[in-house]
Amino acid sequence: MARKRIRLRDPRTGRRTVYLGHRVKDTGKPGLDNPKEVKGITNAVIEDYKSGRISYRTAMSRLNLLKLVVKKDKKFRGKRKAYREIEQAKKRLKRMRERKR
Repeated sequence: MARKRIRLRDPRTGRRTVYLGHRVKDTGKPGLDNPKEVKGITNAVIEDYKSGRISYRTAMSRLNLLKLVVKKDKKFRGKRKAYREIEQAKKRLKRMRERKR
C-alpha cells in the first residue's frame, strides 16, 4: 500500500507545519492556544497512523512533542485537559498497535 505524502509546508504561510493551520483549524490566536486544537491534532495523528501515512514510532513522537509544546507554553489555557487528551490518544494508539500484532 503506497503511503500518501503529507506536505510539510503550509501553502498560505510557507512555514513548516504538519497539522495546526494546515489540517487542523487554528482557532483563537495564531498558534497552539486551546485544548480543542490539541484534540484535533491528536485525532489527526491517529488517523495518519491508521491510514499508514506514519509509523507507530513517528505517531508517538509527535504526541510526545505536542505534550512538550503544551508544557512549555506559558500562555496556554487548559493544560490539564490538553494533557488528558494527549494521554488518551497515546492509549488509543497503543491499543491499536496491539490489535495489529
